[in-house]
Amino acid sequence: MKKLLAVFALLLVIGGGILAWYKYVRVESPKEAWLRTTAAAMLGDEQTFLAGFTEQSRPLVAGLLAHARGDDAKQSRQHPYFYLVSENLESVDVEGDTAWLKLRRQNDTGAGAKYDVPLQKVGQTWQIDALSFTGKERPAANK
Repeated sequence: MKKLLAVFALLLVIGGGILAWYKYVRVESPKEAWLRTTAAAMLGDEQTFLAGFTEQSRPLVAGLLAHARGDDAKQSRQHPYFYLVSENLESVDVEGDTAWLKLRRQNDTGAGAKYDVPLQKVGQTWQIDALSFTGKERPAANK
């Protein structure tokens, strides 16, 4: 019985260590943050979707979500999901506490098909900065 309790206690300590590492030590990559936010949008999880944005830009995104209720996210440019849900991630460029994701609309080969999404590092994760988002590629001077 003592051996069983010792094994159980050891498993609890190992499990707790792994959980603590994932929650407090491991830094999420910009790509992982984008995938988490995009998955929340696709699943309709509004709270997790909003958590993927910086604290300053959340009220803007929440307002856009409320305004766009009933619109098709893949057709309406005013819908916050439009620029995230049906995109292909082409590259990630990290510059200190700022990351730029280069995205391309699926099946779009036009001149404005690519655009950059800025992310800011906040604690152990990355969050989309909707206030800096333009829907276009960033200027060459900022690259």
